Amino acid sequence: MDNPWLIILIVVALIIIAGLAFYAGKLLWLLQRQTKRQSQLVQQQQQQQRQNQLYVEQSIYTICKAVAAGQCELSEGALRVWVLLNRLPENQQGPLTTDYPGIYQMYQVVKDMPTHQARKQQSKQATKDQDKQRLQAEQDLTAQIMADTNKLLQRFQPV
Repeated sequence: MDNPWLIILIVVALIIIAGLAFYAGKLLWLLQRQTKRQSQLVQQQQQQQRQNQLYVEQSIYTICKAVAAGQCELSEGALRVWVLLNRLPENQQGPLTTDYPGIYQMYQVVKDMPTHQARKQQSKQATKDQDKQRLQAEQDLTAQIMADTNKLLQRFQPV
């Protein structure tokens, strides 16, 4: 070990190895931090999705309760509930058209009818015809809609 070049070479190699080890450690630390952040983000998204789902379920329950109590027209309730049912995750929905046929049929009748300003702007005869069609559908589908409403009240009953 009398050769000074060998000692210098070993010291330089140790410095390079130490630098690479430090760099590798820093990269591992950054990776761990990024993984932790991603995990937290996924948890936040899952929590937000669950909160949204609970809100939709509570809304469905509230509307069905109003329909069952006669505080909400069948057509309005069916329209609102159908839209909310379609916001539920796929694995929870099931075949909506067969599970809730009354609500689905009522939705099909009223979904394209104008509301708010568009309703005010159409002729009175068109409004009268639509109201007649809607009321007839409500009368024809009352039993099915009430049965669907009761199923939904059972399904989304708060715990």
